[in-house]
Amino acid sequence: MNKYIYHLTIFLLLSLTVQSQDWTAIEDLPSGKHHPVTFALDGVGYAFTGWDAVSGPSRDAYRYDPAADEWSIMPQFSGAPRSFAIGYAYEGKGYLGFGATQTAYLGDIWEFDPTDESWSYLTACPCQPRRHPAFLIDEDKIYVGLGDGQFGNMNDWWVYDMIEDEWTQLPNLPALERHHPFQFVVKGELYVGLGHGGPNIFDDWYHFDQSSNTWETMNDFPAEARVAGTQFDHGYYGYVLSGDGSDHSFMQEGEFWQYDPAEDSWEQFPSHPGVSLWAPGSFVIGDTVYFLGGENRVTGVIQSSAWKYQLPTPPEPVGTQFASTNNKIRVFPSPTSDFLNIDSSIEIESVEMYNLSGQMVEKSTRSASSILVLSLSSGVYLAKINLVNGNQEIVKWIKE
Repeated sequence: MNKYIYHLTIFLLLSLTVQSQDWTAIEDLPSGKHHPVTFALDGVGYAFTGWDAVSGPSRDAYRYDPAADEWSIMPQFSGAPRSFAIGYAYEGKGYLGFGATQTAYLGDIWEFDPTDESWSYLTACPCQPRRHPAFLIDEDKIYVGLGDGQFGNMNDWWVYDMIEDEWTQLPNLPALERHHPFQFVVKGELYVGLGHGGPNIFDDWYHFDQSSNTWETMNDFPAEARVAGTQFDHGYYGYVLSGDGSDHSFMQEGEFWQYDPAEDSWEQFPSHPGVSLWAPGSFVIGDTVYFLGGENRVTGVIQSSAWKYQLPTPPEPVGTQFASTNNKIRVFPSPTSDFLNIDSSIEIESVEMYNLSGQMVEKSTRSASSILVLSLSSGVYLAKINLVNGNQEIVKWIKE
């Protein structure tokens, strides 16, 4: 081996070693899964249903304690056993719906309360039952669309008002029908795209404007077209992780991409170990993403392995998304254990509380100078203070 090849080999090995150190293995799932429904609530990770390596569509329920690095088995999901379902965490509760049994497509939605680990049935979508849909929640509204069902792929779009208990059909995605897209909500903005329809694996990307119920075409995903991975949001960014590539088969690396809505741009992060996985799950606790399950398309083995990766800490809210004013504002006391007082020279219209993962954990929809925060966990929070003149202020505070 000449000196050039030797040094090149050492460089590549070191590069791979450094990259693999960015991901850390955690305890395996109790059973191998693809298509698990995953989310985190109050510092605990959850994985529900999915295609079990032994029994197929399942009602399995697992809880992950990050402090102990330990999975535990919970009481089973209350609905029908299923795979190819979808879920989301919103304001302290989890939501799971759609998917398919061995013989039927599903259109139901369930709400999970972690305080007593109970499930409540919500009003089913009047749309076609389906698997692999997009599913997002914001401002007490569930958005559902795309997916495939009895009559093939779809590009319809629906919204469920959780307060009014009412479904409404919205304008279709302005693109070809598809299933298994990627999707996330970043600071109240909805993004959907990629996926699989007919012979196509897509790389297109869209923003749905809730105020006007219109679609906006964004820049295409810059890498190989993508389907059947996992996704999440954290701070000011959305993330796309793993999945199949443009031939609907594995990629040599489990690619990891960050989307910046402010710039409509993508940045690649270190790939997870091994080849890409089909239909894994993920959730975020603090600044760490936990990645689990999926199928290795090279070996055909349904994975029970799980990994974690430390994400960049979200920056202080600055710039156009949270426009500051010259208003004199004071938030006190900090730390506090029960009430947070807000003193502003301009009248307050509403206040939203965010954790450092960018998730809204509390909202006051009326003018308030004192807000009860007793139910929040200890930690650092951001108060987004919306003023009657249309401006906003962001203030950091600490809950004891």
